[in-house]
Amino acid sequence: MFRRIKFMADAGEVIRSVCVSSLAIALAVYAMVREERRIRMVVLGALVLLIAVLGIFQVSYAIRGLHRRHKAAREVAARAELHYFKVLRRLLTTIEAREQHTRGRSKRIGSLAKRIGRQLGLNRRQCTLLKLAGQVHDIGLLAVPEQILNSPRRLGAEEFRTVQKHAEMSFTILEPLTFLSEIMPAVRYHHERMNGTGYPDGLKGDQIPLKARILAVADAYDAMVHDRPRRPALSPLQAFDELERCAPAGYDPRCVAALEEVMNVPCLREAHQAGEAVRSPLEASRSQEAVAKHAPPAT
Repeated sequence: MFRRIKFMADAGEVIRSVCVSSLAIALAVYAMVREERRIRMVVLGALVLLIAVLGIFQVSYAIRGLHRRHKAAREVAARAELHYFKVLRRLLTTIEAREQHTRGRSKRIGSLAKRIGRQLGLNRRQCTLLKLAGQVHDIGLLAVPEQILNSPRRLGAEEFRTVQKHAEMSFTILEPLTFLSEIMPAVRYHHERMNGTGYPDGLKGDQIPLKARILAVADAYDAMVHDRPRRPALSPLQAFDELERCAPAGYDPRCVAALEEVMNVPCLREAHQAGEAVRSPLEASRSQEAVAKHAPPAT
């Protein structure tokens, strides 16, 4: 949009300059005709004025042609960007499908980030951009060796530094996509933490863009509720307990609360408590039956 406004402003400058020049020519011709009212001078003045008017139309026509070509070029560039995005997304999806613990991860995070954004009142366009960013935000992990990503042991300092580079790598890979320019800070900063202990730039608090904070919560929740090479999956309630424990030092409490609303955590907790309440009397009854079964006969 801003490029189009700039183009129109530049075109307006050209037309304005031509019009001013033509007006100056017209005034000069008028002065000449008033000084010498000969037929030849009148004809010459009219001819000069006609040339000036034709020049205005010619410039206007050329500018309209440039505008059409500019618009066509932008449409071609947009189609190329969309194709590039789809290729990256398909590549990431294919690679994720090779491992059980990563299968469908990017798609889930994109959907979750969009729902959190909607819960926080972001408009439809911003929520759509959040979804797209979530689908490709970890594309930089392709540059991390597979033996590090799938290592069952705790990563060493050097290995962790290698993994940390993926946020900047994702930003670099996605930067040519101008339709994602508004959401690119979320891609770069989704591993920043509210207390400044995150990476790559150690931002903290409101220095971290809201969309990055949303993506961080969606990313962390999905990671916790699915098996990873170094640990088994947590239950949804365990994951929310961990998110709440890590807020506000790690995650934005507003984003965590929005995710809880999206996932209807109060109902999950009630159902869990009800299940425990039902199971406890049943287990007690079974324990009593077992004791009675193995008790010595009465004398």
